[in-house]
Amino acid sequence: MRNLLQNIILICFLLIITSGCATTINASRIIPAANSEVTKYKTVAFVDFTGNQGIDASSKLESTVIKAEVNGKKQYEVVDRKNIDKILQEQQFQMTIANQDKIVDFGQLVGAEAIWYGNAQSTFDITRTYETRSECARYVDGRCTVYREYTVPCEKRNIIVTVSPKLSSVSTGRVVYSKDFQERESSYSCSDSLFSGRTENELYVDALNEILYKYRIDIAPYVENIKIELMTKKDGTNKKSLELLKSGVEFAKVNRMEKACEIWNSGLKETPASVSLNYNMGVCNELSSKYEKALNYYLKAEDNSLKPIKTISKAIDRAKENIENQKTLKKQM
Repeated sequence: MRNLLQNIILICFLLIITSGCATTINASRIIPAANSEVTKYKTVAFVDFTGNQGIDASSKLESTVIKAEVNGKKQYEVVDRKNIDKILQEQQFQMTIANQDKIVDFGQLVGAEAIWYGNAQSTFDITRTYETRSECARYVDGRCTVYREYTVPCEKRNIIVTVSPKLSSVSTGRVVYSKDFQERESSYSCSDSLFSGRTENELYVDALNEILYKYRIDIAPYVENIKIELMTKKDGTNKKSLELLKSGVEFAKVNRMEKACEIWNSGLKETPASVSLNYNMGVCNELSSKYEKALNYYLKAEDNSLKPIKTISKAIDRAKENIENQKTLKKQM
């Protein structure tokens, strides 16, 4: 009973200290494509990749490019495969990936600025082993007196998927993007386990999806979801502005950020040196993509703080990164 009471007291204590955790809000920001060169070519065409997974992988990469959107705006126009096949048949065109001149001719025929091509393959193998088990062979008065050992067959399934996409400019014939993606997946199971292990196809799909994710980050801007911490420190506030600070946080908790920002702005007029109010106004401007203003507020919060605060430092770094991202995004989008 004493141990039970001690556990209950400990749980209550943990609940009390965790209830004071900082308030965070959900936000998002647009991150530029990792490869800016690719984003210069807005009308592209795909040809089937070579390799034992060429057709499937090129189809999935093509779908990834087609679906690449930012705030509802498509980043690329992809020439329809049906139109490509029709043009190739009409022109009796023989596509040879190894020949750069052919790629240029092909791009001009289908009206593309650049051509995606490459190689995709997978290798699959199974390693078979055994594991030892034990079970009771004899019971006496409900107790096991003799054990016996036996073995069960097990297997480890391994797959390596390699996808090597390339993008060639039609106007210059130059390769503007070339990368080798490789992912490994494995699955282990024994004959007596409830889990039978992932199949070769399941392993392939999981590995390819990881490649597609990395490819997507390379070729187009994307939305990143983040959590931003709000501040409630009373440094630099008086009684009235502290009430406004807390009131704004309550509105922020129920996703009424517009009202919260209005309240914090009133509080900041009351006490311009408030650390938390300056910081939270920085958050308001960051949510509106006004990153220069956000940075100014974060810097004011830091200037008025008596010691370094990790939350403010992270916000300053994030604002600077967002400012640079905006410059890059203007070129990419």
